[in-house]
Amino acid sequence: MAYVKVTPPSVVYHLTRMENLDSVLDDGKIRRFMDSECWFCESLGKMKAYMEQTVMCEGKPYYAVGGQLCRYPKFVPEDYVLLKLTPCGYEDNWYRWNQEIPPGSPKELVQAAKEFSGLKIGYRGDLTFRNAEVIDVRYFLRRRSCRASRYRPHRNCRSSYLNTSSVNSGNTPIPSTA
Repeated sequence: MAYVKVTPPSVVYHLTRMENLDSVLDDGKIRRFMDSECWFCESLGKMKAYMEQTVMCEGKPYYAVGGQLCRYPKFVPEDYVLLKLTPCGYEDNWYRWNQEIPPGSPKELVQAAKEFSGLKIGYRGDLTFRNAEVIDVRYFLRRRSCRASRYRPHRNCRSSYLNTSSVNSGNTPIPSTA
């Protein structure tokens, strides 16, 4: 895999299942689980494009952590929330993973891999965050904007609050030119 160090972002977006929301907010961190990184997008536009090429592609094959070939299930927006996060600290643990493709691949595949690689960044370790704005995925997909609903104090960072209103692993989709 081709990892490239990137400048630490001031804000990131993360897609997670609704069932994970309370534990993510209570912990104040995004956990990497079985991967070496946890994955984020740097803008809502990149998040939408990432979702359109991954979780919203029912039946599309991808390689899960550990190399197992899987297929995306039917995407149910009500089952997900999008988190806008302000990372705690400025650790130098941010990387971009450049999608690998076989040598001699068609130009279209090379371009698709390059564009997909630019959609996401990884953080090595569990990402502790200062603020979280929770975005309703149904609203996001329809309106393409954010909406907040409630506030909760966060115990891990000084003088921080979670602005919550309504997360995805580093799953690697198989590149497609379609």
